[in-house]
Amino acid sequence: MMAAKEQSPSPELRRAQNGGFRLEMSPNGWLVGRFAALEEIGVPHLVTTRQGPDVERVRHDTDAAGRQIAQFLGLHDAAFLEQVHGGDVLTCDGPGRVGRADGLVTAGRSLALLGKSADCPIVLIADRRGRAAGFAHASWRATVAGITSAVVRRMIECGCIAADLVACICPSAGPECYEVDQEVRMAAVERLGLRAGAFFHPGPNGKDRFDLWAANRDALARAGVPSLSVHTAGVCTLCRNDVFPSHRREGQSAGRFAAVIGMLPSR
Repeated sequence: MMAAKEQSPSPELRRAQNGGFRLEMSPNGWLVGRFAALEEIGVPHLVTTRQGPDVERVRHDTDAAGRQIAQFLGLHDAAFLEQVHGGDVLTCDGPGRVGRADGLVTAGRSLALLGKSADCPIVLIADRRGRAAGFAHASWRATVAGITSAVVRRMIECGCIAADLVACICPSAGPECYEVDQEVRMAAVERLGLRAGAFFHPGPNGKDRFDLWAANRDALARAGVPSLSVHTAGVCTLCRNDVFPSHRREGQSAGRFAAVIGMLPSR
């Protein structure tokens, strides 16, 4: 008897899994990514691409790029971090460079929070009741340091309830492409425990592939965010280097794309 073929997920299931992530052309000519899961709760956000604003400007003149993106989203100004691949989270209520960390949270309105990436996952997190918004720059080092769950904890300190949070993992190096050395796996097991082994899979040349998407979904679940409220765009920046900058593909010359979230002014 022939084995039944495994059915591919339906379009509805795929949409649920990736939060309805899509790329669309905006009226100003930018090609941007959006999550329907965040749109449905009225959260302004976007993921930029090579097609506006300029990836070099996002990397080297983040303040100006942030103001430009904030205006596009109907927000007043933008805040950002000097991202250092660690587990620290900062809270802000005003614009500009906030400090050295990899998580940023605000309870203020009209402020865009901007994370930069060229392969690392940016996790956008919003509260359904509009009490706070935040993001985690979840590089492998920051993921192992617990950055995503730390952002959730900070949002809870701002009055949120974990069950009310919606989290979206933006395009980044995917699980089939992100090769790491053995020391990365050892660091993950040391910090995350034996469950970290589930996030690594054998790859070519004796190297493991690190599934950062799964690791951050696990962190969100352990922090109390419902699994149905966690969405992964499922777009690999190494595979789609035509759309997104990739440090693994371009090296030190790679620009940066932005993942941005905020809360609209109170009416």
